[in-house]
Amino acid sequence: ESLRRLLLSYFVDGKSPVEFDFSQVRPAGTPIHGFGGVASGPGALQRLLSDVRGLLDEHTGSPLTQTHVVDIMNLIGRCVVAGNVRQTAEISFGDCSDEYLNLKNYQVNPHRASYGWASNNSVYAPLGMDYSKVCERVRENGEPGFAWLENMQKYSRMQGEPDWKDARAAGGNPCLEQTLETYELCCLVETFPTNHDDVEDYKRTLKYAYMYAKTVTLGRTHWPESNQVMLRNRRIGC
Repeated sequence: ESLRRLLLSYFVDGKSPVEFDFSQVRPAGTPIHGFGGVASGPGALQRLLSDVRGLLDEHTGSPLTQTHVVDIMNLIGRCVVAGNVRQTAEISFGDCSDEYLNLKNYQVNPHRASYGWASNNSVYAPLGMDYSKVCERVRENGEPGFAWLENMQKYSRMQGEPDWKDARAAGGNPCLEQTLETYELCCLVETFPTNHDDVEDYKRTLKYAYMYAKTVTLGRTHWPESNQVMLRNRRIGC
């Protein structure tokens, strides 16, 4: 909420600059009885808001670039993991421009070295494109990945003829093993074949994993847009 208010103060006409009072945030090291772990204190949030404010102040009056947008994403991710037991999972999608390909080239973008790790970065890869420039970055850094959006939209499963059941697909989850629409959340289960006695035993596990994951898709989030697409697709992965 604090970050939302900060961003609105820069991008919505008539919004006044905002200042924040952190006095009621739990001190660092305080046990979190409901979620578990210990509180990170206000420091990580203060750092996030300060860094985003600094970025926006520096570029006031200029359009935000791909780098600025991913910077803000990754700063959020760094803040989230500050609670010790929390994890962050982000993915950014972009074109094959030099700017985007160099997001994790810390010789070109040394300022990103402290938070660039927070997202997996992938390019939207048109079928038949020249992969050489992107593969050079993959050779150096292991990223970016490739998202063949046309295939995501044409094939609900990668077999047979195009059925366009996923025509609304816009991207995927942070590891990109599951196609997603805008506002859609991934729902994945993990199974371990080597922990089973035989194929029938494993099939039984898959059955219950399927039932559990499908049940999870019925849960409600805080966002009506996500609820709508989740209930329509009830998409799961294993």
